[in-house]
Amino acid sequence: MSVTGRVTLITGGTGTLGRAVTGGFVEAGAAVAVTFRKESEVPESRAALADHGQAPIFIQADVSREAEVQRTVESVARRFGRVDILLHLVGGYVGDLPVAQTPEETWERMLTTNLKSAFLCCKHVVPIMQGNRWGRIVTVSSRAAVKVFPGIAAYAAAKAGLLAFTEVLAAEVRADGITVNSVLPSVIDTPANRRAMPGADPSPWVKPEEIARLMLFLCTDAAKEISGAAIPIYGRA
Repeated sequence: MSVTGRVTLITGGTGTLGRAVTGGFVEAGAAVAVTFRKESEVPESRAALADHGQAPIFIQADVSREAEVQRTVESVARRFGRVDILLHLVGGYVGDLPVAQTPEETWERMLTTNLKSAFLCCKHVVPIMQGNRWGRIVTVSSRAAVKVFPGIAAYAAAKAGLLAFTEVLAAEVRADGITVNSVLPSVIDTPANRRAMPGADPSPWVKPEEIARLMLFLCTDAAKEISGAAIPIYGRA
């Protein structure tokens, strides 16, 4: 699968999933820009991506703030001439909180991190893609958006909202040569999840590299007829 020359903006690209996705797109020939929040995340990401191909550029940004999103998108467009692909990986999880015990701040943080950030990033890349009559947007929702369980109301509501947002945007830009899809992982096999669930068997969990391959496929011309889809990638979990 190739996305040679496609300018790709990956938000939240310095985590475990982000490094897998970034590496996959760099190897597939994309010119990649990655957003990050903490400077300490960058050296590990650079080291992990050293053998993958053309090094990505890293841009510090809080993508829940519109001014920072606008600055980031404009910076990428100036450097590369356009933005072809947006992979929105930014998200956060809070669980084990019944509705009656969920602080307002937690509710708002889940909506801001998982939903508002996607809205802002799409708002600012879509006009560029429309101008070029080509674009690919992939958001990362969750199985919890469609298969809920107690204690995750804030997270599930935000991720379900992201699915609705993705479907609406897909309908709005369908005639512009832009596809918009969402992937729905189950538990992702990351060091953080292994630490959080030390007694669990991680073998059925979905691997970051598998999610990266799915996202890459959705950004190729082979997937040009797929838009507005919510695609499960559960592994065997």
